[in-house]
Amino acid sequence: MPISRLVDPLFLLLVSAGLGLALSGGDWSYRARRAKVGRALAWSAWLALWLLSMPWVSSSLVRRVSTPPRDLRADLAGTPPERRVLILLTAGIDADEFGVPPMERQSAAGLERSLAAVRVYREHGFGHVIISGRDVRRAPAELAGSMADLLVELGVPRKKIILETESRDTRENAVHSARIARGLSAERAVVVTSALHMTRSLRMFERAGLDVLPAPVRFQPLPPDGVERLIPSSLALYRSQRVVHELVGLLEP
Repeated sequence: MPISRLVDPLFLLLVSAGLGLALSGGDWSYRARRAKVGRALAWSAWLALWLLSMPWVSSSLVRRVSTPPRDLRADLAGTPPERRVLILLTAGIDADEFGVPPMERQSAAGLERSLAAVRVYREHGFGHVIISGRDVRRAPAELAGSMADLLVELGVPRKKIILETESRDTRENAVHSARIARGLSAERAVVVTSALHMTRSLRMFERAGLDVLPAPVRFQPLPPDGVERLIPSSLALYRSQRVVHELVGLLEP
């Protein structure tokens, strides 16, 4: 096991907090109800944080919420490539501080989605590619345009790319992309987004009245066997946070 796993800040803080709770008041016979409740809450929060930070737990949660990949060949069979539309949902983009081109400032999720969109495009062929979304903190077309630049760099004809730059969230992604796809008279639509984000995306497209096929990106594998899967890490906690984000998003009316 790499030593870096044992010096992860989250792991060290959890160990320190647990020791502190265990040593602060060895006498468990508290007289005040408030003190008992406070200690119970502290231990419950510590346990929940430990569990959500365990790679085994976070990976299992992500896999349960995520949409697994599938073979699209049977679903697309019989549909001419020119009557298919590929919908790519944007992720995030960093601010330009050093003159770096926009396509190099995409978030990790954005780069993964862009690369997957190129792969799906090459494997199946599409008449149009809709890149949907904007970062309200940046210029309207900066985020979608950065993805378009990368797709063009990797061989997707720019003339096939349509930028949809009004959407600020997943629901708007679906509404505006569905409108464009219907205007193109597309017979089949494929959505590319992160596997964890796909369940919510499919629900929003269903509400928007567009039948889409999922092309999920980065389906979370289970961590390797061994004690390392039980040791909390910052990355595992981040994955759990993303699960909570998606579950809250599914509650959107």
